[in-house]
Amino acid sequence: MNQSDFLPEDLDTAIQHYRCCYTCLAKAEQALVTDNLEIAEKRMEDFKRSLNVLYQLKRRKEQKFEFDSIIAALIDKGIDVEKVVLMRNG
Repeated sequence: MNQSDFLPEDLDTAIQHYRCCYTCLAKAEQALVTDNLEIAEKRMEDFKRSLNVLYQLKRRKEQKFEFDSIIAALIDKGIDVEKVVLMRNG
Protein backbone atom coordinates (compact mmCIF):
# COMPACT_ATOMS: atom_id res chain seq x y z
CA MET A 1 0.00 0.00 0.00
CA ASN A 2 1.12 3.53 -0.65
CA GLN A 3 -0.20 7.05 -0.17
CA SER A 4 -2.10 7.01 -3.45
CA ASP A 5 -4.22 4.13 -2.13
CA PHE A 6 -6.04 6.50 0.23
CA LEU A 7 -8.16 9.62 0.07
CA PRO A 8 -6.26 12.75 1.15
CA GLU A 9 -8.59 13.17 4.13
CA ASP A 10 -7.85 9.57 5.23
CA LEU A 11 -4.08 9.79 4.86
CA ASP A 12 -3.32 10.70 8.50
CA THR A 13 -5.43 7.80 9.76
CA ALA A 14 -3.82 5.45 7.25
CA ILE A 15 -0.34 6.50 8.38
CA GLN A 16 -1.24 5.90 12.03
CA HIS A 17 -2.56 2.42 11.26
CA TYR A 18 0.42 1.60 9.04
CA ARG A 19 2.76 2.56 11.89
CA CYS A 20 0.66 0.49 14.28
CA CYS A 21 1.01 -2.52 11.98
CA TYR A 22 4.76 -2.10 11.83
CA THR A 23 5.06 -1.64 15.62
CA CYS A 24 2.76 -4.57 16.37
CA LEU A 25 4.80 -6.89 14.18
CA ALA A 26 8.01 -5.82 15.89
CA LYS A 27 6.48 -6.29 19.35
CA ALA A 28 5.05 -9.68 18.38
CA GLU A 29 8.47 -10.75 17.19
CA GLN A 30 10.04 -9.57 20.46
CA ALA A 31 7.40 -11.47 22.43
CA LEU A 32 8.12 -14.62 20.45
CA VAL A 33 11.83 -14.31 21.16
CA THR A 34 11.07 -14.20 24.89
CA ASP A 35 8.56 -17.04 24.50
CA ASN A 36 5.63 -14.86 25.54
CA LEU A 37 2.96 -16.26 23.23
CA GLU A 38 0.10 -14.42 24.92
CA ILE A 39 1.64 -11.00 24.23
CA ALA A 40 2.58 -12.08 20.70
CA GLU A 41 -1.02 -13.09 20.06
CA LYS A 42 -2.37 -9.79 21.40
CA ARG A 43 0.00 -7.78 19.23
CA MET A 44 -1.04 -9.81 16.19
CA GLU A 45 -4.69 -9.08 16.99
CA ASP A 46 -3.81 -5.37 17.11
CA PHE A 47 -1.96 -5.79 13.81
CA LYS A 48 -4.99 -7.42 12.18
CA ARG A 49 -7.28 -4.68 13.46
CA SER A 50 -5.12 -1.93 11.98
CA LEU A 51 -4.65 -3.86 8.76
CA ASN A 52 -8.43 -4.16 8.43
CA VAL A 53 -8.76 -0.40 8.86
CA LEU A 54 -6.19 0.11 6.09
CA TYR A 55 -8.17 -2.17 3.78
CA GLN A 56 -11.39 -0.29 4.64
CA LEU A 57 -9.76 3.06 3.89
CA LYS A 58 -8.41 1.70 0.60
CA ARG A 59 -11.85 0.38 -0.34
CA ARG A 60 -13.37 3.75 0.58
CA LYS A 61 -11.16 5.42 -2.02
CA GLU A 62 -12.10 2.81 -4.61
CA GLN A 63 -15.81 3.36 -3.89
CA LYS A 64 -15.41 7.12 -4.20
CA PHE A 65 -13.67 6.66 -7.55
CA GLU A 66 -16.50 4.37 -8.73
CA PHE A 67 -19.11 6.86 -7.52
CA ASP A 68 -17.35 9.77 -9.23
CA SER A 69 -17.14 7.73 -12.46
CA ILE A 70 -20.87 7.01 -12.36
CA ILE A 71 -21.67 10.67 -11.80
CA ALA A 72 -19.39 11.68 -14.68
CA ALA A 73 -21.09 9.14 -16.97
CA LEU A 74 -24.52 10.46 -16.01
CA ILE A 75 -23.43 14.04 -16.67
CA ASP A 76 -21.96 12.98 -20.03
CA LYS A 77 -25.39 11.54 -20.92
CA GLY A 78 -26.97 14.89 -20.11
CA ILE A 79 -28.56 13.88 -16.83
CA ASP A 80 -28.86 16.66 -14.28
CA VAL A 81 -27.47 14.84 -11.24
CA GLU A 82 -28.41 17.63 -8.83
CA LYS A 83 -32.01 17.44 -10.00
CA VAL A 84 -32.06 13.67 -9.51
CA VAL A 85 -30.73 14.03 -5.98
CA LEU A 86 -33.33 16.69 -5.17
CA MET A 87 -36.13 14.53 -6.58
CA ARG A 88 -34.94 11.52 -4.59
CA ASN A 89 -34.68 13.43 -1.33
CA GLY A 90 -38.05 15.13 -1.84
